[in-house]
This record gives sequence, structure tokens and C-alpha cells, in this order.
Amino acid sequence: MTRALFAATLALAACDLGTVTVPSTTPSIVVHAVLNTSAPNQIVLLERTLTGAAPTTDSIFNAADPIVSGGGIPIDSAVVEITDSTGRTFEGIEDSSVPGTNGVGRGVYRFTLAGFLLIGGGRYRLHIHTLQGEDAIAYTRVPRADVTSAGGLTRTFNRDHDTLNIVWNRAASARTYAVRIESPFGPLFLFTDSVSVRISGALRNPFANELQHVFIPGFRQDALVTAVDSNFYDYYRTNNDPFTGSGIINRISGGIGVFGAVAILNTGTISVVADQTEPIEGRFRATPAGNQQTFANRLTLYIESKAASPDLPDALSGQYTVFGTNARIDALLGRQSGETVVLALLRNQQVADTEDVFVGRLNGDTLTGAFRTHGGPVVYVRNP
Repeated sequence: MTRALFAATLALAACDLGTVTVPSTTPSIVVHAVLNTSAPNQIVLLERTLTGAAPTTDSIFNAADPIVSGGGIPIDSAVVEITDSTGRTFEGIEDSSVPGTNGVGRGVYRFTLAGFLLIGGGRYRLHIHTLQGEDAIAYTRVPRADVTSAGGLTRTFNRDHDTLNIVWNRAASARTYAVRIESPFGPLFLFTDSVSVRISGALRNPFANELQHVFIPGFRQDALVTAVDSNFYDYYRTNNDPFTGSGIINRISGGIGVFGAVAILNTGTISVVADQTEPIEGRFRATPAGNQQTFANRLTLYIESKAASPDLPDALSGQYTVFGTNARIDALLGRQSGETVVLALLRNQQVADTEDVFVGRLNGDTLTGAFRTHGGPVVYVRNP
């Protein structure tokens, strides 16, 4: 046998891994429910595990229809009940069954149980009974927040100089505390046993895909501190292994997921700003030299991050102001390459929802360009 033929024989043998038959699995109940002391009502989401046997949809996410638009398989027409420690039972109503919803909200069960009516330190039982005869049961204990600081975190925050100091009171029945700061690139989310944290304005978010900053100038970012129970803590600190299918700490009998509870301790909205020292940075106002009916009358621009190398653009962020009947202030993201500036004006600060795109050139204190949808030309001049 020649050397080449011998090598080919070995290669063929190495590739012969045999055939493995993956057994079919039975879809299980998946529960996502967190009792919230600040919510106007309580919500339980019910769906099936994905086994590949049923088709799923691929569509734009809709918060009013989270399971279907998220590609899940909702569990319809189930009996879902929550019972408190005094024996009172509340029954959930599926959103899609309410007249006028046009079937939107399948698998979303809503309870007319306001958060302030939840009993701090009380134990709650969740019982689910499906049309197929399945039952799932879970328990949680609501942390007791005797003193809250709702709105206490609201402030203007200069990312270049400030440090965010967050403090709160201890809560009875809490397993630990969760701190969450929203950002356009995903939230910063962490657990702590302490009753305070200090967050530098320069902090990068380890949970963001490209390690972006936590604080983005021009954005209004919600901050939240909650006391959480053991179910919430264990579920969100563990992960499901993609190979073994195990890893999540699950305390739902007859299903998987979480039935937890949180109590709000401190909240607020952080309006992020930064120093404006570069030529592109500052406040720009639309002038009569352009289209006076321009979509965005004012722009406030920051360099969010300098480029890592000269051949890459600087990342921009900021705000835009719309006057008239639909007056509002909203956020934007963009980039600058030399004199060329591209800005994505966002709707409701949502990165995935662009209202319009401006493309222009910076010449001294003047930014000239046009919008892709609302047209142009538009001339912005920096305010002194």
C-alpha cells in the first residue's frame, strides 16, 4: 500500500463516526413569573419547551405578544392560580382571551393583584393546570421592603467625572439584592449581599456584546435596586448547558423556569451627559439656511468612544429634539469618519427602532446634510 493510499484510508476511518439517533422528547411546561411589589398587576408567562416537533415563528418582537413574537410556543387556555398565605386565591386571565386584543398575548396570564397588596414576608403558591391535564406547582416568599427610595436615583450624571453611589435599606426575607442599569446595548445586571454599590462613569459593561460603556451620553437610563427571593437569585445566576441541558436551578414541580418575587428598594432615571471638547461635540440648531421644516430641530452630540485605530470611525451618541405636535426629546447613535457624520435617530431610545438616519459633513461649526426619510437639505450650526 502506498503512503498516500494509507493516509486516505486512515482519514476515511477517522470520519466514520456512525449514526446516532436522538430520541424525541416530550414538551414540558415553561414558567416565567416574578411577583413584583411595584407592578400594577402580576403576570405569568406560560410556554412549551422547543423540541423541533412544532414550527415556530420568526418575527419582530412585540412586548404585548412576547411568547409568539419571540418564537415560542404558548400554552393557551390554562387554569393559572396564585394563592397567598391567608388562603386568598387569584385567577389569571389570558391576555388573548380579552375582547379587543385580536388574539394577541397568547400564554400571557394577567392577575388583578397590585404589587402594594402583596404581603411582605408572605408565602405564595402558583398552580397551573393545562388543557392536556398537566399540573405545575411552585412557591415563593415575597421580600419585605419596609422603606423604599422610589425615584431616589434620578439625577444628571456626567460620565467623565461622576461616580454613581447607590444605597438602600436591608429587606427582611430577601436572599440577596439585584442592581440593574438599562443601556441601549443591554443592561448591567449584578447581585450583591451589600446595601450599597459604587459604579464609575467609565465602567464598561461585561454583559454587552462589544464591551460598550454602561453609561451612554444623551440617553436616559433607568436604574433599579430590588430585594430578591432565592428562586429569582438561583435561576438568574445559573445557566442552561447547551450540551447536557442541565444547569439551571429549578424549583417548579411539573415544569421548568422560575416563580420568584422581588421588592423594589430604589429606582430612578439617570440622564447621562459628558464633557464636550471635540469639534463634533456640542449643541447644534437647525437654521433657515436649510429646510425650516426639518424633522429634528436640535442635536446634542458626544463622542461616545474614540476609534481604536485611525482607519475606524469614532462612535457618537446624543439626543435630538423634535418641535411641533409630536414634540419630544429622544436619543441617537452614530459615527464620524473624518468630516462625514452618520446619525441614527432612535424611537423611544430603542437601538432596534430607527426613526430616521441623517448623513452630513462637518465644516467648522456647521453640520450640513439630509435625512433619508424626511429629506433635506438641513444645516445645523453649533450654539456658542
